[in-house]
Amino acid sequence: MTDVLDVLGQLTDNLPWTVFLASAAVHAVLLITSPMQAVHKWYSRQSSDSDTPIPYFFACVGSSLWLRYALYINDIKLMLLQCYAVTLQIFFLIALIRYRTKKRKLIRIFLSAVLAMGLLFFYMSRLSFEDGKRFSGRCASGAQIAGSFVCPYLIYKAITTRVIDFIPIAPVAFTWVMEMHAIVYSIGIDDFYMLLANTIFFCMDGMLLAMFFIFPSEQPSQKVSVM
Repeated sequence: MTDVLDVLGQLTDNLPWTVFLASAAVHAVLLITSPMQAVHKWYSRQSSDSDTPIPYFFACVGSSLWLRYALYINDIKLMLLQCYAVTLQIFFLIALIRYRTKKRKLIRIFLSAVLAMGLLFFYMSRLSFEDGKRFSGRCASGAQIAGSFVCPYLIYKAITTRVIDFIPIAPVAFTWVMEMHAIVYSIGIDDFYMLLANTIFFCMDGMLLAMFFIFPSEQPSQKVSVM
């Protein structure tokens, strides 16, 4: 009973931070789950050919690296979140490959990424604790920053095709909101790697989100004229 009261006392002593963490957790779960919208589309069409696999690969690699970094800094909240993220992102990639017309190339890329990540984690395990922590933080931050540069590519694709039907709005919108939470969280725990990566991603993703208010999310239907 005393332990419960101590926990409740800690929560009420810093209520704004507790509310913020709860909000961040809810948004993170919604963000990670949001590609289910795309999986439903692939299932109904029996095809995932219209969607680019790039964001899904970057998300899986990034979450794996942040999970390793969370183990170094012993952040339980980040560990749980990234475990959930990696599990679902692997599921999304499997679904993407399952409904792809040409599967072999994606399977080769997926297996190559798994091998590369395994070698990278093995290398980290050979470093001292402090060196491993710094190296994993730089890798995770660098991967997220590199992943954010997918946004300009998708923006260019939207501008040239005059439509943005190749990625659903839900993950883009949730990512933007989640990045706001991540920026505040990284300031709260005084983590430079998280702050840098999330600030850059926030700006890039915000520009991509704006495309949904400029271009349609579905190809306009072709009207057949009757002579």
